[in-house]
Amino acid sequence: MDKDQLIEQLKKENEELKAKLQKTEEAAKKLSILYQTVQKDFEDYKARMIKEREQIKEEAIEKFAKAFLEVVDNFEKAIESFKYTNDINSILQGIQMTHYQVVNLLKNFGIEKIEAEGDFNPQIHEAIETIKSKEYKPNQIVKILQHGYTYKGKVIRPAKVVVSVEEEEIT
Repeated sequence: MDKDQLIEQLKKENEELKAKLQKTEEAAKKLSILYQTVQKDFEDYKARMIKEREQIKEEAIEKFAKAFLEVVDNFEKAIESFKYTNDINSILQGIQMTHYQVVNLLKNFGIEKIEAEGDFNPQIHEAIETIKSKEYKPNQIVKILQHGYTYKGKVIRPAKVVVSVEEEEIT
C-alpha cells in the first residue's frame, strides 16, 4: 500500500470515526434529556405523593372530627337534660349511652380496648403496682387502673394494672 492510499484510508477511517462520534454525542444528548425528564417526573411524583398523603391525613382527621362531634352533641344534650332532672338512673343511662357511642366510634376507626384480665403481659399491660395476694395466682391482674388501647393491632397505650405477686417475691 502506497502513501496516498494509506492517507486515503486514514481519511476514510477518520470520517467514519467522526460520524460515529457524532451519533454517540446525539445519543448522549438524548439520554441526558431523557434523564432530566425522568428526574423531573420523579420530583413531581414525590411532591404529588407528599401532597396526597397530607390530603388523606386531613380527610381522616375531618372524618374522625365529624363522628366525634356527634358524641360531643350528645354530651351537651345530656348535660342540658341533667339540669331538669334529679333522676340518677336517667342521668346514668345518658352517660352509659354516650360512653357506648364513644367506644363504637373508636372501634369504627380501628381503636380497640385491650383486655386486661388474666395473666399480666408486658407487651400490652403496664404494672403500676404489685400486691401480695394468696387469693390470686402470681402474675395475675388484680385491678385495672386505666384501660389500654390498640390501633389496628398496635398498642397505642398499654393498660395500667395492679398485678399480684407471691409474698416472698417482694423485697
